[in-house]
Amino acid sequence: MRRPSDHRLLLAIRLGLAGLAAAVEVRFDRTGVPAIRAGSAVDAMAALLLELPAIVGMPSFRFDPELLCRWHGRIFGDLFPEDAGRLRWRKEGEWEHVYFGGNVGTVRSRRTRQYRGVDPQRLRGRIEEICREFSEARRGLIDAEPGTSSIEQATYAVARLYSKLLRAHPWVDGNLRVAFVALHAALLSLDLPRVMFPDLELHDDLVGIAFRGDNEPYRQLAEHIANVIHEQFGKRPKRYA
Repeated sequence: MRRPSDHRLLLAIRLGLAGLAAAVEVRFDRTGVPAIRAGSAVDAMAALLLELPAIVGMPSFRFDPELLCRWHGRIFGDLFPEDAGRLRWRKEGEWEHVYFGGNVGTVRSRRTRQYRGVDPQRLRGRIEEICREFSEARRGLIDAEPGTSSIEQATYAVARLYSKLLRAHPWVDGNLRVAFVALHAALLSLDLPRVMFPDLELHDDLVGIAFRGDNEPYRQLAEHIANVIHEQFGKRPKRYA
């Protein structure tokens, strides 16, 4: 069951960045950089999303556990400062295991399956692996001659990163929010536009398929993201065939 605090985030996933930004007070400083009223995790997340083009445009940009943890700390530092910005590990003598649900089945037979996040002792290595996998795919796509890679190849790399971060569940809370930021950052880093997910049940179903890991598990989510880009923007970005 989704928590009530997720309502505005889910609205943002449905409407895209515009929906999230519209939910908070947006103003601009003297340099024209958007500044957003602080005071909640959603506000901090909105501010971060608006800054992503500048972040991913830096030559040194790459995903790694430290970057993701900085984003997590920025979003949740006020809400739960003792856990914000750190990967799950040990707390009060106990390993920090987390459990979460994912959709299984068809529309008529949909049910929730429980998953456990990656073991805390293996978590950092797993996140490093996920980030390295995306970085290698991104480098191949960026270095390719324009028109020789398909948009589906790019959205596959994005869908795989997004799904694997959600499946690993690196933090004790707030995994969907940080994964959503990572999704947008990955799209922008591949010269793709941000996307909106108008059908949340379909989004959840496709992530559930990715969680199960059977038969090209990320392909359907990747194709959905590509289709959303086509529908929302009407043409392919110039880089892709």
